[in-house]
Amino acid sequence: MPVKHGILALLVERPRHGYELKTSFDALTGGLWDLNIGQVYSTLERLRREGLVALQEGDGSGEERKVYRTTPAGLNELEAWLEAPPLEARPFRDEIFVRLALLMDRDLPASLDLIDTQSRVYHLQMADLTRQKLALARSRALDRHRLELFLDAALLHAEADLKWLETCEEKIRAWAASRGSNADYPPRTKA
Repeated sequence: MPVKHGILALLVERPRHGYELKTSFDALTGGLWDLNIGQVYSTLERLRREGLVALQEGDGSGEERKVYRTTPAGLNELEAWLEAPPLEARPFRDEIFVRLALLMDRDLPASLDLIDTQSRVYHLQMADLTRQKLALARSRALDRHRLELFLDAALLHAEADLKWLETCEEKIRAWAASRGSNADYPPRTKA
């Protein structure tokens, strides 16, 4: 799980408390991975139970926040994860697929409207990511090359999602035409 190992990697750099881990993870991913603070704390608790992190001894400053550090077992776990490539492709779980599957038989115009609306969402996302990429190219941030990789991935995913929606529209229209139902629904305008 990338969150588990991302937290371990950040703790290898130096001990941190939960909120600091969240902000560091957000910075690592350029804000493209919205990590929930509750997920940070539940992951830290699981890592602590597994013996991969431990609470840092107090420094006497009276600070109430729990500060975590990696254990030798945590460092070994991180190194093993970094060395082993993922053996499975990312699962295809997208809410839009379920919505389309449910709408196709019930309301063809609504399914085509959904495709149109979702396409606009992806176009807006691509425009925003492109603006971020241009701003990053102008910045002098030391981590800009790593962040550029995240932006490239996000752009390519949005582009693939748009292509998939185009394919869905073509197939839904062909399916409707073969059944003689609402095949004359006007084609959407390409953004």
